Amino acid sequence: MTIAATVLAVLAGAHILGKFTFFMLPYRRRRAALDKAYGGKVRATAKSDAASLMLAAAMVIVLFLAGVKPVSFLIGLWVGATLIQLYFHQFYAPLTREQEPPSPAGPIKVMSYAIEARPWRPWPEILMLVALVAAALVAMGFGAGM
Repeated sequence: MTIAATVLAVLAGAHILGKFTFFMLPYRRRRAALDKAYGGKVRATAKSDAASLMLAAAMVIVLFLAGVKPVSFLIGLWVGATLIQLYFHQFYAPLTREQEPPSPAGPIKVMSYAIEARPWRPWPEILMLVALVAAALVAMGFGAGM
């Protein structure tokens, strides 16, 4: 079970880092992808949200079966939740007319368009997240010289 937890951790770390590569695309391409994903809807992620929740539950089960310490788990959970909260708090600036999402636009859709308009605004949170993933991978033996 420890090998499974290690594989899941490496895949999770790669997924975290990989999500930010989308922000390196030009704004027009990101905006076009967002418009296509929403396609006139208020929500674009219902299916992937459900799948992500199930995957998260499965990963937690694997972690506890592998012997994760509850104290470490809770502190990591708090740090992750806090980083996400602080990340979203950085998108307080109003959007220009050109950046606003087409109707209908609920809160999540507006937030998605705000993130695409200024993806690097929460750079301290992104930097900390990248540093934590890198530190964890190094601690797992995936550092320099390996």
